[in-house]
Amino acid sequence: MLEETSEIIKEKLTNKKKNNEHGGLSLTIEKHLHKYFAAHGNELPPPELYKRVLKEVERPLLKVSLDATNGNQLKAANLLGLNRNTLRKKLIEHKIKFIKKVE
Repeated sequence: MLEETSEIIKEKLTNKKKNNEHGGLSLTIEKHLHKYFAAHGNELPPPELYKRVLKEVERPLLKVSLDATNGNQLKAANLLGLNRNTLRKKLIEHKIKFIKKVE
């Protein structure tokens, strides 16, 4: 059953790539999730996958956004579509510190 599903997913990924329907980020994430599921063989991954994926994606997203704005939290918050205080809370949660680059 999972092997059939795997083939269907591969075919859909190939078609999406050809048609470029969802852009690069969505396709990249879908590919990685497919590999993650495949790594578990005929078993499903452990429960709470949604929570784990969000946690894994949020930290690098915050770090890259801060880097792109040279540590400017207001700009990073705007880029992410977050309130600045929400961004600060998330930075504390993830223990992310950023030192501005001297230009």
